[in-house]
Amino acid sequence: MHVVYAYLRNQFKQSESGFMQLIWVHVLCFLLLFLFNTGCYICGYEERIPWFHTQLTFPSLYPFLLERPWAIVTYSFVHKGLVDLFWDICLLYIFGQRIRATVRSKHILRLYSLGQIMGAIVFFILYQFSPPFKGMVAHLTGPSAAIYAIMVAVCVLMPSLRLYCFFFSLPLKYIVIVLLIIALMHLPTQDAGYYLAQLGGGLVGYIYARLCKNDLDLNPSFFSLHRGCKPKMSVRVTKQ
Repeated sequence: MHVVYAYLRNQFKQSESGFMQLIWVHVLCFLLLFLFNTGCYICGYEERIPWFHTQLTFPSLYPFLLERPWAIVTYSFVHKGLVDLFWDICLLYIFGQRIRATVRSKHILRLYSLGQIMGAIVFFILYQFSPPFKGMVAHLTGPSAAIYAIMVAVCVLMPSLRLYCFFFSLPLKYIVIVLLIIALMHLPTQDAGYYLAQLGGGLVGYIYARLCKNDLDLNPSFFSLHRGCKPKMSVRVTKQ
């Protein structure tokens, strides 16, 4: 146990391991929720499990959002099951370690947060104004919107990047394109809010990457010191 604690502490102290910090936060949140659910079940408080789960997920209706505004942050750390957690971690690891070579660690966390917020916003707008979904009760969970922001940003910044698996390699941008097409194809379904959140996150990733690639340094604290973006340099001439 001491070794595990020391390893986790070291990961969170390192300034260049943002994607690993995200992975461990997701794992720890999943374990804590599992322990909470197990404890409630053993102690006979099963009715508390769905209530607590609802407090962490992002609601589709305005009155519920006023009751739990923190859900815009917590929803992405709630997973439906172990399989969903596994795939989310895999995608974070595959794309997170690539973007670390392009930008600083804190920009990964900011990109994750922007995708997370945008996914919640477009999900909320859909259930407020779209006639087929207006007034429906739904809850958004999982980090898909944030992960799509990271995936699209990586593919825009490094379009030639390839994923090597056993005896073949595949361009990562083709994988992301297929995932985006799948999300588009699910828009005319009852799960449109979930997939629209993914597309919203992807849009954030694209805008972020294009700003970096075109060297539009609108905010020095946000876009400075990118390895994938050439920072503007000033030259001072002194007379002797």
